Amino acid sequence: MTNEMNEVIRREEFGDVAVLHIMTNSVDAVSASAIEAVATATAMRPITVLDFANVSFINSAGISALLKFVVSAKKSGYTLYAMNVTPHHQKVFKMVEMSRYMPPIEERDLAAYR
Repeated sequence: MTNEMNEVIRREEFGDVAVLHIMTNSVDAVSASAIEAVATATAMRPITVLDFANVSFINSAGISALLKFVVSAKKSGYTLYAMNVTPHHQKVFKMVEMSRYMPPIEERDLAAYR
C-alpha cells in the first residue's frame, strides 16, 4: 500500500468487518480507485463499510468508479454498506442504484459486530 492510499483511506477491522474511512473531502475517479485498491489489496472482509463522514463532494467519475467497485464486490459475495452519507449523496446513490448494492448503515448498528 502506498502512502497516497494511506492518506485517502484509513482501514479499521474487527471480526468479519472492515471499515474503510475515506479521509478525503472529495471522491473522484482517483480516490475511488484508491478505495478499491485498499479494499482488495488488504483482502476484503465479508462485510465492508465505506465511511463517508469526511466526504463533502462526489463527482460523476467518483460515482462511476464506486458503482463499478460495489457491483463487483457484491457479485463476489461481499456485503457492502455506506455510513455517514449526506442526504444529498443518499439521493444520488438511490438514483444510480448504488444503494441497492451498498445500502446505508448507522454507526450504532455496527456495534453488533464489535
